[in-house]
Amino acid sequence: MTQQPQAIPLAEQFDEVLLERRADRRDRSLTAATFAGFLALWIVVTGSGLWPPLINPIFLPSPLSVIRAFLKLAEQGYQGNSLMHHFGVSLYRFGVAFSMCILIGVPLGLLMGMVRPIRAVFEPPIQAIRPIPKLALLPLFLIWFGIGNLSKIIVIAGPVLPLIAIGAMQAVRSVGRRKIQAAQALGASQWTVFWRVVLPASLPGIFTAIRMSISIGVTMLVAAELTATSDGIAWMSLTAAEFLSTDIVLVGVAIMAMLGYALDRLVHATERRIVHWSGKD
Repeated sequence: MTQQPQAIPLAEQFDEVLLERRADRRDRSLTAATFAGFLALWIVVTGSGLWPPLINPIFLPSPLSVIRAFLKLAEQGYQGNSLMHHFGVSLYRFGVAFSMCILIGVPLGLLMGMVRPIRAVFEPPIQAIRPIPKLALLPLFLIWFGIGNLSKIIVIAGPVLPLIAIGAMQAVRSVGRRKIQAAQALGASQWTVFWRVVLPASLPGIFTAIRMSISIGVTMLVAAELTATSDGIAWMSLTAAEFLSTDIVLVGVAIMAMLGYALDRLVHATERRIVHWSGKD
């Protein structure tokens, strides 16, 4: 006679939930302490008006100077446009490029992982194009697509799309063959196997590829705003650097960093909600 699996007592389940919440609070405390440590170090080396700075303010202004620069930009704008305009333009370029990469890259990666002929057609060109530095192609993109947002969107999407597509493909190929065979043995159709087995098992790897792509996308946003533009947060920082306005440069850097961090937290929260079973096998 086979033994039935025993249910976990409610008390043990409650203890696990309590331990998980304590671990979350501890992690948040450590994260806050890390940022506080960086801020304290910044204050120490720049003085912040309390003592002579250890580094020339031209090279590293104090946090108070950066805050004043941010407030001034929020009130007066930069080069004839408001700070929200520059942020909105950069967010539009990044958002369109990144959304396009997800909408194209994830389905393409899933198909390459499941269908060998599709993988044979698309993987070699993607792997061949992936190492090419897209910044070097920026002048060519400007000739092909003009100086508008399209060329900048393509520069951002260039390295992100292959990363998401290859990540999705590898996530599919890492799905255990026994899981697929077990579903097929129970009479599941090919669509059912994909929807109930392959896709759920691939989601953690897909979300990991998306999170890794965020930093690449933000970096390429800076590269895209190097030339042939007159707005955007990265452009604001680059032009401010020409006049040694380091406080404005750091405002732009901080905005870009917070954008990348916020998007990463958003994707992570979405992953935890959708892929709630990850790590609980």
